[in-house]
This record gives sequence, C-alpha cells and structure tokens, in this order.
Amino acid sequence: MKITPSKLRQIINEEIQKLYEGDREDQAASMATAASKLLKALEVFQDVASEKAKSSSDSHNLSLIGHLKSAEKILKRVVASPLEYVDGPKASSTLDADQQHKKVSIQPDLKNK
Repeated sequence: MKITPSKLRQIINEEIQKLYEGDREDQAASMATAASKLLKALEVFQDVASEKAKSSSDSHNLSLIGHLKSAEKILKRVVASPLEYVDGPKASSTLDADQQHKKVSIQPDLKNK
C-alpha cells in the first residue's frame, strides 16, 4: 500500500485532531464537575447564611445574594454546555488543504541547510 505525502498529512492531522478533541472533552468534564460542586456550595451557603450576610452590599451597592444569583446563572450554563467554556477553537473544525499543510508538513526544511 502506497501512501502519498498528502494522504500522510491528512492521517496525521486527523490523529492530532482526535487528541485535541479528547483534551477539550477532558477539560470540559473537569470544569463541569467543579461548577457542579460550586453550585452545591452556593446552595448550602444561601441556606445557612444570615439575612444580614445575604443583604450586605459592596461599594457598588450590589447585595451578596445578587452576586451569588449571577454566579449561579453562569455556573448553570457551564454545567449545561461545558465545551462552550473551554479555551481554544471549537472541536471538529474542518481545515482546508492549505491550513492542513501549514499544520503538519513532511517537507524537509531546505532553507536551513
């Protein structure tokens, strides 16, 4: 079986993409787990906090409970769609032939010889 340089580049890029997507999924899973734990901690805090603590405000006159509600909304979105909050390009992005060639090249670097 003969593999052309173009086919080899394609195979390498596909394997790299699989590894990258696996990393993104691992990051997303870790983040969703941490966000879930933080949501639970917020719920517990709101249950045990005194009214004075809940109504205390910052220099912008925003109450603690207001901040907690905002954080809770964001954390719920993170838990629902964790891949949306992972750094880097979206998974399964398709690259055109020029981008693939720039990403992995099997051509020798003749300029440095």
